Order: sequence, then structure tokens, then C-alpha cells
Amino acid sequence: MKKLSAMVAVLSLALIVSTPAQARKSRNEVINFGSYTCQAFLEEAAQGSEEDVGIVLMWLDGYLSGISGDTVFNMKEFGEFSERLAEYCSRHGNVRLLDAAERKGIE
Repeated sequence: MKKLSAMVAVLSLALIVSTPAQARKSRNEVINFGSYTCQAFLEEAAQGSEEDVGIVLMWLDGYLSGISGDTVFNMKEFGEFSERLAEYCSRHGNVRLLDAAERKGIE
């Protein structure tokens, strides 16, 4: 239990320290997922950092978990979801990213 508490404290501190720096270097500090398209996501992913892409993908996974009620995070499934989403988006650029995520994430 002490290890878990220490890990949470370290991760929280890292998040507090890194978030302002990430926000400053990010080109797009606000994403309106209601209108954010696959094409926009792929263009920003190509120009952005892995961390920025990871944050968007984690947000999408959390959003889908809220819809489905799934409370389990599986790294392998997350990776497979990310690949399916990228492949789908490369063929359907005008589709909203949320719609694409629902199609490829909730099967």
C-alpha cells in the first residue's frame, strides 16, 4: 500500500510540473471533440509529440469507458484500439474523431 501511495504522489507531482510546460509547447491547447475530425487529429499527430497524441488517445479511451461502463484499462487492447482508430481515420478524414472512436472502440 505504501508503494502505491508513493507512486501516486510521484505521478501527481510529475503531472503538475509537466502540464503547464506541455500546454505552452502545444499548438492547440483546447480541443473541441464535438467538431474535431479524423483529418485534424492525424495532421496534428504528424506534427505533434507522442505525448500529445497519447493524451488525446487516453481522453478518448476514458470517454468510451464512460459510455460503456468499462472500468478496466488493458494496455494491449488500448494499443489495438489506437491502431484501429488511426487506420479508420486515414480512410475517413471528414468523420468526427469521437464518432470514429466509438466505431472502433466499442465493438
